[in-house]
Amino acid sequence: MRKLILPVLALSLALLSGCSDAESAAASSVSAPLAGDTSALGATSALGAANVVSSAAEVLNFVLDSDKQADQCVADDGTELASYTYTIPVLRVETEDGQILDSAATAAEKQALDVASAFNADFANWLESTDFPSVLTGAEENYALCKEDGQDWETPYDEEFTYTFWRSDRLISIAGEYYSFTGGAHPNTMLLGWNFDLQTGRFLHPAALGADSGEFQTKVTEEIIRQADQRAAENGYEPTTMYWEDYQDIAAQWPDYAVSFTEKGMTVTFSAYEMACYAAGAQTFEVGLDFLKPYLSEDGRALLGIADAPQAAPAP
Repeated sequence: MRKLILPVLALSLALLSGCSDAESAAASSVSAPLAGDTSALGATSALGAANVVSSAAEVLNFVLDSDKQADQCVADDGTELASYTYTIPVLRVETEDGQILDSAATAAEKQALDVASAFNADFANWLESTDFPSVLTGAEENYALCKEDGQDWETPYDEEFTYTFWRSDRLISIAGEYYSFTGGAHPNTMLLGWNFDLQTGRFLHPAALGADSGEFQTKVTEEIIRQADQRAAENGYEPTTMYWEDYQDIAAQWPDYAVSFTEKGMTVTFSAYEMACYAAGAQTFEVGLDFLKPYLSEDGRALLGIADAPQAAPAP
């Protein structure tokens, strides 16, 4: 019989404008206003998706929690076979006095809860897509073979999901890391990205931040290729030696990979195997805010919290 240990924790992480990761958020007890403004919700919703009429002004706060789920399985002899730890972001709504809002009594409260629900559903679906029972079965089979052959069981199977985040007044940007070891020569790490608009209650395609999404995608592609070529040269390689031969085509699909934002700009990451071999590791490209600004739409600038006037795009 295997022993199951199922601790479930909830870690409260206040969602602050300008926080670069979950650790910095956890250090504070202040939550962020609904759309980065402390004015109450009245005739015009601070969410912006629709007009909200309420009989009394309300202040509603979004707070990002972490739901941590863990499971450890051991054999009859006490040997650890497999475990997982998933730390998943969960968006909550709080009233001005810090109470968690579970049900809506006003239109503004319903709208805020709908936004949080849209955010949470995506991560709930991701969690449901994991298949730890299959991982455990593989570990049990491998462990039985090791015992049969007189070999040592060296490393338990393991899965982990962690994340960091950044937010502006409107945008929550999640950078996720999914680690797994299920036997074989080495573990694997998959980098993931989510970008959520608190105003519309929708996840964003990164290219949608551009005034012309096609041009925006093209210009970022060119910058990624430039950085990749420079990196290869600095390491003494031809680009098609350091990366897959079609690395430029892969770079052109950057919005479909791990994209996240901070106050410094945009990070695009290709996990191991996606642009290059495992030994080359993940390929991360930082695209600074100064580069992005000329190509952003007004809405894109608002999402990133950019207040200064738009810049002209550089001449081709």
